[in-house]
Amino acid sequence: MEIKQDNGEKSELRRLETELEATKVLLQQTQAQLIHSEKMATIGMLVAGVAHEINSPIGALGSMHATLVKALEKLKCNLTCDGADNSVLNDPNVAATLAIIDEANRVITNGTLRVTSIVRRLRSFARIDEAERTVANIHEGIEDTLTLIDHEIKHKIQITRRFGAIPSILCYPGQLNQVFLNLLVNSRQAMENGGEISITTGVEKSCIRIDFADTGKGIAPELLDKVFEPGFTTKQVGVGTGLGLFIVRSIVQAHGGIITVKSEVDKGTTFTIFLPIDQGEAGVSSK
Repeated sequence: MEIKQDNGEKSELRRLETELEATKVLLQQTQAQLIHSEKMATIGMLVAGVAHEINSPIGALGSMHATLVKALEKLKCNLTCDGADNSVLNDPNVAATLAIIDEANRVITNGTLRVTSIVRRLRSFARIDEAERTVANIHEGIEDTLTLIDHEIKHKIQITRRFGAIPSILCYPGQLNQVFLNLLVNSRQAMENGGEISITTGVEKSCIRIDFADTGKGIAPELLDKVFEPGFTTKQVGVGTGLGLFIVRSIVQAHGGIITVKSEVDKGTTFTIFLPIDQGEAGVSSK
């Protein structure tokens, strides 16, 4: 009887140890996700603040530039002397000077529009801590994210967009922006000497399919099953925390979707996301 009791106690102890270990792993994963979410929320607030600070002077610049352009046109009108042949504008030196001013105005206009677009996309990207789901355009989220990392990729990385006709979906846009950001940054880091990132979207089996494919160094076959585990990283010390892809999978799963990965060493990696389409809320196609 005593031996049976000892065996029963040992069995119960092993069961409790197994449960404790599983609980410990779950707590570690939850802690990692909370830390990353807090970091992303802080980044979101910082981006929103910077965008707001830039928006004010850009607005003033655009307004004053419009006034300058109108004043220049009025000056030209006054110099034409009612269209007489001896107009000051016929003077080669004056005409050359005005041409320079016109070109400068064109550059300022394009630059102002570019900065305004960047600020708008930064403010859109910064929607990190949304409490409720909203209907969002996946393509806009991808473009917002590309704007955020444009300074890191524009000189070495070619971005190829193959956007299909997809519906808007009910989601947390800020969280999906985190997914896009992590995948794009991973691809960029896998191509130290440059390369190409292809982003392909479409509809497949009542889901939106999004492929992020790069021409980077790839992932060894024996490591593919581990890439979504918390703490796992193939990057050198100080570059990655090993939480990025774990968070990516968590967010995709929270949206009822799945994410898969295919890779070949020295040829590249493709992450594929499937997000279910909410038929009750979707319907606005984006191209």
